[in-house]
Amino acid sequence: MKKLGAIGLLMLSLAALPWVAQAQQLAYASKDVHLRAGPGRDYPVVAILPAGFEISVLGCLSSYSWCDVLAGSSRGWVYAGNLTYSYQGSNVPVLTYGAQIGIAVLSFVLLDYWTHHYHDRPFYRQREQWVHRPRPPRQVHPGAPRPQPPQQIRPGTQRPQPAQPDRPSVQRPQPPQPVRPGVQRPQPPQKAGADGQRPQSPRRDGPRK
Repeated sequence: MKKLGAIGLLMLSLAALPWVAQAQQLAYASKDVHLRAGPGRDYPVVAILPAGFEISVLGCLSSYSWCDVLAGSSRGWVYAGNLTYSYQGSNVPVLTYGAQIGIAVLSFVLLDYWTHHYHDRPFYRQREQWVHRPRPPRQVHPGAPRPQPPQQIRPGTQRPQPAQPDRPSVQRPQPPQPVRPGVQRPQPPQKAGADGQRPQSPRRDGPRK
């Protein structure tokens, strides 16, 4: 009976091995990569993994951008774009094939993760600062240039006047000059006749009947 019980336990343990193998997906570093203490480039570096290093992927974020991995005796996070996986005879990036490969989706809780894996690391003392640190700004991808707003004209500057069509010059009549009291305007000179009198203008008589 004892032998049968031991054989049954052995069979159960062997049946569980494929599930364990599926839980840890084997991938490789496509280049020299940083193993970090969290899913982001601003987290402390735990180790530097050389290109081609075998990595056990335990899971990734829902976006499959960062993965929680086991590299030798070190635990940490690696950018999924630097991980390749053998899938259907080709090496594919985990960043784009993570969902098809069937890698598990994980979440990241800094205090729990650091307490389990980094309690002996120097940066563990600043864990509270890392929890409450401001989030890094989002990266803005360059796009089409935005139209420039119209320039405002500062006070004191003249705006350009639109071109006026050519018109013939018109001389405006001058207004009469006011005459000050006590001052007589000079009269124009009169032409006198032979006897000193102003000649009379000739009368125009109509036709005689």
